Amino acid sequence: MTGARLLAVLFLALASLARAEPPAPHVAIQPLGKVPDHVIAAIREKLGALYHADIALLPARELPVSAYFRPRARYRAEKLLDWLARETPAGVDKVIGITQSDISTTKDDIPDWGIFGLGELNKRPCVVSTFRLGREVVVAKMIERTGRVAGHEIGHTFNLEHCPTPRCLMNDARGKVQVVDDSTGQLCPDCRAKLGPLVRE
Repeated sequence: MTGARLLAVLFLALASLARAEPPAPHVAIQPLGKVPDHVIAAIREKLGALYHADIALLPARELPVSAYFRPRARYRAEKLLDWLARETPAGVDKVIGITQSDISTTKDDIPDWGIFGLGELNKRPCVVSTFRLGREVVVAKMIERTGRVAGHEIGHTFNLEHCPTPRCLMNDARGKVQVVDDSTGQLCPDCRAKLGPLVRE
């Protein structure tokens, strides 16, 4: 092979590497307590539709006693995140805990605010609760809401902040389930641009 031909082959190889997409992140779903199979399946389907990711299901675990907030008989979401960060196996890039139990966190001057889910920017774990998503609605509506909240919270772990674009999946729900219902269930163009190849077409 001539020197010129060898350089051409090397150039094409380097160009191909430059265009190659980064490896898909490994995302794990961690059921906490008893979670119906159809809820887990809906989360898996929604995450797979939104993001280029390898999605796995971990064996169910009991909710950690350390996160239980006895005065309100529910679980502190930030403590669940700490537990997930410690207990999730190595090799998992992102993990989403899913529970039917009520969860809460501190919001502004409210020390114990009930929430749908919680995820921190650019961290590994997030958590979602169906408790406030399925009251007085048909199962299909609860499943749709849960998938949207899961996509939203995982979005935070991919470093997406709350988005002001109307009906974007990353809108701040502010505790209102109507915001979840009004969402398109998709990321807006600005949010998609921030994630680049991580987002599915």
